[in-house]
Amino acid sequence: MVPVNAGDPFVFHVGGHPPGRVVPRDTPFTVFTEDCFSGRLTTSDGHPREVAPYPQVNPLSGPFFIDGVEPGDIVAITLRALVPARDWGVATISPNFGLLSGTRGAPNLQPAQDERVWIWRFAGTDQLVGEAADGQRICVPYRPFHGTIALAPAHGEVRLGLWPGDYGGNLDIPDLGPGATLYLRAGVAGGQLYLGDGHYAQGDGEIAGTAVEGAFLTTLSVTTVAMDADFDWPRLATPTMLGVIGAARPLEDAARIAVAGMVRWLAARRGLSLADAQQLVSQTCRLRIGNLVNPLYTVLCAVPRRWCDPA
Repeated sequence: MVPVNAGDPFVFHVGGHPPGRVVPRDTPFTVFTEDCFSGRLTTSDGHPREVAPYPQVNPLSGPFFIDGVEPGDIVAITLRALVPARDWGVATISPNFGLLSGTRGAPNLQPAQDERVWIWRFAGTDQLVGEAADGQRICVPYRPFHGTIALAPAHGEVRLGLWPGDYGGNLDIPDLGPGATLYLRAGVAGGQLYLGDGHYAQGDGEIAGTAVEGAFLTTLSVTTVAMDADFDWPRLATPTMLGVIGAARPLEDAARIAVAGMVRWLAARRGLSLADAQQLVSQTCRLRIGNLVNPLYTVLCAVPRRWCDPA
């Protein structure tokens, strides 16, 4: 296993950095990733926008130069293990942010929500516990995943770490946990892999604006796979399903991207016509909303593996 120094500096955008640490293909390595507040929001009376002022949010580890990867290659990134680096995570509500708040792009005349911070602590290995304003104990299931995995965009493009796109980025799909493989097309030599935005828990949509944000020691491996003429947007494989992720606004365009990508993938995989593949996806898929708060929304179209291969 190739160790990666936890003291390496973090970055806040994808692309535009010099080649980073070289990692070999097919060899697991371990990376430390910070939470979206850079580990600076540690108490329920803290102030998120003071400790992590925009755009200094969502720090990313990397970029990692993948040996032998060339522009255009399809890169498979497999998450082998996500180990919490702390015994607590943090979640917030911030004024003018989140699905239920007015924002600059969708304003209203209602008063802004008050800023709130919750510190969530592990209770055993399968749940986290927080405290409500009246002292009640509130619990959520522990479900580790990375909100952000990206390769540097093509053509010299640079994007803030908050954006998702065809290069990956801030996808916020809860299925991106241990055992998952994310497929992305390399835009530059070495791929330039970025990783961060660890989540200990999150419901679909990330509606409050944050998940339970946490730091991880993540073990992953990277390889390349055969070229596919229909590959366009990020693909996701887990032990139980295959899926395609779309990113766009409005939400239905993100869904169209994901569903169209899944139809084409399934048609090629099973040798079906597009119409037959569309029928199969329509009757078996699950549409999961990754987020409704980022600059672009994300949707996963997933089909159980049992329907993805010939009967």
